[in-house]
Amino acid sequence: MKIWVDDALVESSREFISADGWPVGSGVFETIRTESLRPQLLSRHMRRVLLSARELSLSLPGEDHILDAIDQLLSAEPHPIGRLRLSFSTSHFIATHELYKDVQNAMKVRTHHIDSQASSRKHKTFPYSDNLQLLSQAKSEGFDEVIVIDSLGRVTEGAVSNFAFRIKGEWITPPITSGILPGVIRALAIERCDVVVRDIYERDLGDCEGAFAMSSLKIAGPVHSLNEKALSINNDTEQICSQLHELARTL
Repeated sequence: MKIWVDDALVESSREFISADGWPVGSGVFETIRTESLRPQLLSRHMRRVLLSARELSLSLPGEDHILDAIDQLLSAEPHPIGRLRLSFSTSHFIATHELYKDVQNAMKVRTHHIDSQASSRKHKTFPYSDNLQLLSQAKSEGFDEVIVIDSLGRVTEGAVSNFAFRIKGEWITPPITSGILPGVIRALAIERCDVVVRDIYERDLGDCEGAFAMSSLKIAGPVHSLNEKALSINNDTEQICSQLHELARTL
């Protein structure tokens, strides 16, 4: 498999990519869905990673260089639907593009409690092992994702997803101050789909009528059960998920 390292396409190797498929070292990254070799919402992802790099005093290549690297990589590794990952460390700029398969079924999720108070996470950083371990544990138990509950009882985010919940007829997503990453698709849901930002506590989930998960790869997908409680997947849920998919394709 061809990957981009700094200034050129090279063959993937353990020097740059670890056994779990992630870049060696630490830094900031963006994961971007591609369809027909077009990165979705690329400008939003670029703004987020540039802001993170600035705040973390991390030097990034010029934007033209990054865009040229993406073009060359997608030509070398074409996929109808792909996962484009851009990673930036103090040592290297690495980009990979691999086949991505959409999740076909609605998601089964459970809550996961942590003993600490979640703090705001402004930056998408790697290593990403804690998140991936949490996701792997959930899948080994027959779930597709988790919803993390902090020591204050606040609903935060999933291992690799943001969530929105329909509670008493209103779509709500937790605020960044609850300890969640400012997801690109989450921002679209707030801006374009009338999703309200408000603190959600675990006790509020008892009134949850429906939910959907958001990420830059899956975009948006309905949740069919939470802690084995069946949730409604009605026209409203399907419509908002479809709207987010369309926005990701066209913006």
